[in-house]
Amino acid sequence: MRRFFLLEIPDSETFTLPEEESKHIIRVLRYENGDQFLLLDGLGLIVTAEVIEAHPKKCQVKVVSKEQKTRKEPGFHLAIAPTKNLDRMEWMVEKIVEIGATKLTFLNCERSERVQLKPERLQRVAISAMKQAQHDFLLEIEELQSFKDFVTNNPNGGLAHCMEGDKKPVSELKHPYRILIGPEGDFSEAELKLALKHGYEAVHLGEARLRTETAGMVACVLAINS
Repeated sequence: MRRFFLLEIPDSETFTLPEEESKHIIRVLRYENGDQFLLLDGLGLIVTAEVIEAHPKKCQVKVVSKEQKTRKEPGFHLAIAPTKNLDRMEWMVEKIVEIGATKLTFLNCERSERVQLKPERLQRVAISAMKQAQHDFLLEIEELQSFKDFVTNNPNGGLAHCMEGDKKPVSELKHPYRILIGPEGDFSEAELKLALKHGYEAVHLGEARLRTETAGMVACVLAINS
C-alpha cells in the first residue's frame, strides 16, 4: 500500500488532506473513492485511510485503522560537519535514512567549510527516503551546532579521523550508537583531545580515505550492523 507523509495527522475519524497531498493523490495518482493508502507522521503513527471524496484540492478521507509503533533505542546518531557542496549532504541523508539512521546533527568544526544549512531542504529528502524505504520513523535532523557544545552535551561514541594513532573498528566500540565525522580538512588536534576527554573513542572506517559524505554513510552501515 502506498505511503504518504503528513506532519500532523488529525485525531478524528474523517478529515481533509492538505491541497498539495490532495493534488498528488487525486490528480497525479488518480485515486478514487474507496481507494486506500497509508499516512505516516514520522513518529511511528501509521493510519490506513480511505478516500471518501476524491477532490483534487481537498481530498476527504476516513480512518480505517491506526497503529502506533515504538522506535527501537538507542538507534544510530550521526554527527557530521557539512560539506561545501550541499548536493553531497542530500545524497548522504538519503542513504543513511535508507540504511536506518535515527538522528543527524551537523557540526561546526574549526575547519568547517559550510556554516549555513537549509534544514527544510534536507527534511524533504529525508521524507522521500523514509517513504521509499518503507520506514515508520523520520530521521531527526538537528541544526548546526558547535563541536564543543555537542561533545560536551552528548558524551561517548566513536570519532573517525585521519590523524595517526590507535584506532579501533566500529564493531569494538563501547557506544556504537553515535559517531562523529569531521570536515574535509579533518578535526583539529584540540577537537580530538576534547572528544577523547568526553568518552569518545577513535575509530577507523576501513583502509581507504573517504569523502566526508561517504564516511557518514559507511559509519552508519558499520554501526547499525555491529
